[in-house]
Amino acid sequence: MSDNIHRPVEMMIGGGPAALARPAGAVLVDDCGGMFHRGVLAELGQTPDQLRHLDVHGFDPYTYAAPTQRVPTLAVRMWLDQLASSGPVVNGTAELAVDQERRLVAAVHPARAADQIIVDIEGIPTLAPGLPPQLVPGTGPALHSFDRAAGVLLADLARLGPVARGPATALVDVLNQGGGPADVMALLDGVDPGLLTASTAPIEAIRAFAAFLKATADAAGPLCFGDALVYGRTAVTAADRWIVAGGGDHALATAEALLNGNPAARVTVVAAALDTAAVSTARYHDLWSRHTADGDGDGRLEFRTGAEPGPITLTGTGRFAEGGVEADGYAAAIGRARRLPAAVGKLAYWARQARGHVTGTLLFDTDLQYLGYRLHFAAEGLLRQVDVTGAASWFLPADVFPTEQARRVELMGRRVVPPESGGAPTDLAPVAAQAARLAAARRQGTVRESETVPERWVPSA
Repeated sequence: MSDNIHRPVEMMIGGGPAALARPAGAVLVDDCGGMFHRGVLAELGQTPDQLRHLDVHGFDPYTYAAPTQRVPTLAVRMWLDQLASSGPVVNGTAELAVDQERRLVAAVHPARAADQIIVDIEGIPTLAPGLPPQLVPGTGPALHSFDRAAGVLLADLARLGPVARGPATALVDVLNQGGGPADVMALLDGVDPGLLTASTAPIEAIRAFAAFLKATADAAGPLCFGDALVYGRTAVTAADRWIVAGGGDHALATAEALLNGNPAARVTVVAAALDTAAVSTARYHDLWSRHTADGDGDGRLEFRTGAEPGPITLTGTGRFAEGGVEADGYAAAIGRARRLPAAVGKLAYWARQARGHVTGTLLFDTDLQYLGYRLHFAAEGLLRQVDVTGAASWFLPADVFPTEQARRVELMGRRVVPPESGGAPTDLAPVAAQAARLAAARRQGTVRESETVPERWVPSA
């Protein structure tokens, strides 16, 4: 059963610090505030000195910690609750769609309610879904799922023309029958290698998905993503010896969750290198001094750098092997997917099934500050649009934006928030600043769409 609300309303789906972008009077649909409410860590990775600019948005970090101490997570939760409750709010989730009358609607699912509510949408809705899902080791942001990698492989084969018609037809058959990564790899074993030379990336991604699924079934211990440990979905006591794959702050947060929550845990962080932003955080310095032998800590944490973690590998006894070490548990925190937000999945399906298209543009204000991106869903003579801001806006969906555009946005983010500051554009303070600029630009009617990153943000050769 569902109820319908036919009075059109403005809506923002997802919040956290990005709730500062909510238009006046708009309904905010957010799932209990997201990661800041679910995380198991008592402190952020940053200090008041690093978050000092939040005072203009109603949060004074110096109220809760000394200048060089880490800010308590509970204080941030209280501030985010105040932001959310400053206007109409629904604790729950929502999906956008086009209904039978071709109106843009949202299916709202309130928490702990059996029924959904169908709401007519006024204007361009705003999404702030937070960080995308983490990646399977051996894959990449643009090849973030098996379906995506298989689709790219099929497109590669189709471009070869009649010479690859047989393998392409066989691949379609495997996928239509519900075949998974292992089935595709078995099919490719019988294909002329010469036909696959231009498809190395999707094939290696599919191989990595196959390894991940096999390890999930065969490993003696837990295999999970770092987020599952940081947000309490996987018990930190599920194993005592852990490999954490990744060199960013989310890998450090995963290590911290394990070390804080399990006194018996020993953790090895494996990465090609530790990110500059990660080692510039207060979190890194705490971990180094408390838990590494080199920092005169208890020796429960070590860093192994020099090689990027590859597809999941198991020993003969079912233990995980990476970076020259073995462990009973493995947590992947190597990066984030460049994919469409889940809330627009039905919109994308509608547009593509109707032989329409999904495109995107970048949003800036008059000062050329990045505000997010706009999705355009065109089909059946209609155009429906959605704005995406916050952390998710720095991960341009791979099936909408070209790779070069995504690279330029990433470089722009490094200039907006230099890694040496101990932050990233997806962190608390930069997201709040971006959201406030988006709200201001909307009030002033100065939001600008652009097909490309402005030249001022493109590094000179």
